[in-house]
Amino acid sequence: MIKKLRIKIVIVITAILTLAVVAIMTAINIVSQSNNQGQIESRLQRIAGNDGFMPVEYDDIDPYHDAQSGYMDSFSIQLNYFYEVRKVILSRDIVVQQDVIIDYANKALRSGNKIGELGSYAFLVQSKPYGKIIVFMDVKPYQQANENLFFTTLIIGLSAIIIFFIISVILASWLVKPVKITFDKQKLFISNASHELKTPLAVISANTDVLEAEIGDNKWLGYIRSESERMSELVNELLCLARLDDKSGHKLNMTELDLTNLVLQTALPFESTVFEMGKRLNVEAQPGVTAKCDESSIKHVLTILIDNAVKYSDDNGEISVKLYTRSNKKIIEVYNTGEGVPKDKLNKIFERFYRQDEVRNSKSGGYGLGLAIAKSSVEAHGGKIFADSESGSWIRFTVIL
Repeated sequence: MIKKLRIKIVIVITAILTLAVVAIMTAINIVSQSNNQGQIESRLQRIAGNDGFMPVEYDDIDPYHDAQSGYMDSFSIQLNYFYEVRKVILSRDIVVQQDVIIDYANKALRSGNKIGELGSYAFLVQSKPYGKIIVFMDVKPYQQANENLFFTTLIIGLSAIIIFFIISVILASWLVKPVKITFDKQKLFISNASHELKTPLAVISANTDVLEAEIGDNKWLGYIRSESERMSELVNELLCLARLDDKSGHKLNMTELDLTNLVLQTALPFESTVFEMGKRLNVEAQPGVTAKCDESSIKHVLTILIDNAVKYSDDNGEISVKLYTRSNKKIIEVYNTGEGVPKDKLNKIFERFYRQDEVRNSKSGGYGLGLAIAKSSVEAHGGKIFADSESGSWIRFTVIL
């Protein structure tokens, strides 16, 4: 539980900070590209306003000017109303064939846009008294600047995310430390209290046997015996959870087992109980299925699931236990007809002390620990357990090993 909580904290903190970094870096790139686009449009407008000739102001020093000529690489083409070429204007020292210029002009006109880009050239189409003028300007410096900014922000962003991840791991460990201390104390208390309760319960049970031998059957002794047995069951379940939580002290005895026989040996003894209750039990176990697992733990899981199916199946209901393999995985399914569980509560039924229906559970017994124990045992084997149900109709538990 502590490990899962730590992982969740790390994921949440890292996700929030990652979104913030991505948002900031994206904003920087968008603003930069917008500024560059504004400069490109402004310069195209000024060249077009000067009928394709470079304005005098462009003789000023500018990082995007040609160092030798003092002009930006650009060319313009004037067209009359019949789209015939009137004049081609080139910035000084630039060499572009006229057929290439005409081809660019045709592409710009076909695009239907007044402003846009063709490869490394930005273009502007503007109406004039004589027809149209199309101005082209080399924007490779701008594109390179945008690309450099993108990779720079990408590197900075990834570095920041890695740093934030490391910080979140440290912060998560610090945040869960009090929770871990409390949880460890809770586990220690449950373990110690359960051990301490076993002795008085054993004494109560022994004295009940003595009294029953002396005075015979008595309803009051029956109540004492019944409640002491329920209390013993709770203590045993608490001890089982304590052992599962204490992974350092609880070692699984992993051996290669005949899972088919284990399922049959666990399920078939329930036949008499099911028959007396007027219900049906169907057991299907694929022959020759083996698995490396702890026999007592898996048998306990099966007992919990089958016992639940028997208790919570409807009158004249059906219970089925299946074992089969799929893609090298061993799958156990325990199904029963009955009330089922609503979809929004399927994950909660594996929580400790969770009881969907207090009235029903008080009648059938149980403390909401069985499925929590089953989940812990299965996960200790590296497996998975989950439930699916149709409320008011059936429920099925699936164990994957």
